[in-house]
Amino acid sequence: MPSTEFPPSAGRAVIEYPFTLRNASGDGITGDLRHAEGGTGLPLLIVCHGFTAHKDWGPFPFFGRRLAALGFASVVFNFSHSGVGPGSRRFDELEKFSRNTIGKELEDVRAIVGAVAGGGLGGGIADPSKIGIVGHSRGGGIAILSASQESRIRGVAAWGTVASFYRYTPHQREAWERDGFLPVTVRGMRTRLRFGVDVLRDLEANRDAYDILRAVRTLNVPLLIVHGSADVSVKPSEAQSLYDASDHAKSQLVMIEGTGHAFGAKHPYRHGSAAVDQLLELTARWFHMFL
Repeated sequence: MPSTEFPPSAGRAVIEYPFTLRNASGDGITGDLRHAEGGTGLPLLIVCHGFTAHKDWGPFPFFGRRLAALGFASVVFNFSHSGVGPGSRRFDELEKFSRNTIGKELEDVRAIVGAVAGGGLGGGIADPSKIGIVGHSRGGGIAILSASQESRIRGVAAWGTVASFYRYTPHQREAWERDGFLPVTVRGMRTRLRFGVDVLRDLEANRDAYDILRAVRTLNVPLLIVHGSADVSVKPSEAQSLYDASDHAKSQLVMIEGTGHAFGAKHPYRHGSAAVDQLLELTARWFHMFL
């Protein structure tokens, strides 16, 4: 990767404030906008959290602050049906979570892009012609699909990203149909979270539209793929599949050796991780080259 100098905003105090907006269906989206003090006309990065995460989980607030310190305006937000309500840091909207389809998450991203492009979010701070999107895990798949569908997104970074949303066995699908829900497990532990049958219907009805590898093949903007070599949740082979499907003239795959799905970060995020630092520097340099 060519050397890129970071802008002079690095080292300034980071300003942050919460926002709420609504998508086209009227669902509320909460998030945090961050930028370096005195910054104007900044490229803006939208950060999509992954499955069963949220904007305040683990390193996500740090992601937003660090990207702001590295010369961007950053937007870290909760998907409208993430299951985490406004002002909360826990899953307290279980019914909403049960209806959280891929389609709803794509709608949420469109709402944020529209708000930035229209000046309602980041007006006077962000340059609406320089919007990038970042996603972790499932959020990386959402970021790729969003960039393939939304011409105002000018670049993508996919962290520990899935190559497919279709991750359910025939037995799971059968039980899902029979019971009307699918219990959601997190790191092998049973939770109160569940997906309703609407989530399955959405997946089955949109196989082509939600095909991440297909979206990568048609992507017209630069794509950075960063993955941990020791990731057991989303295997490194999925990152390789994403890269293989991409236009190598404007994509890059970086494997960070010895780190896992969360790049060494945990919840709560109390101390630094060398892999997180590397991840963010790679991402910042990538977007400063292309935005």
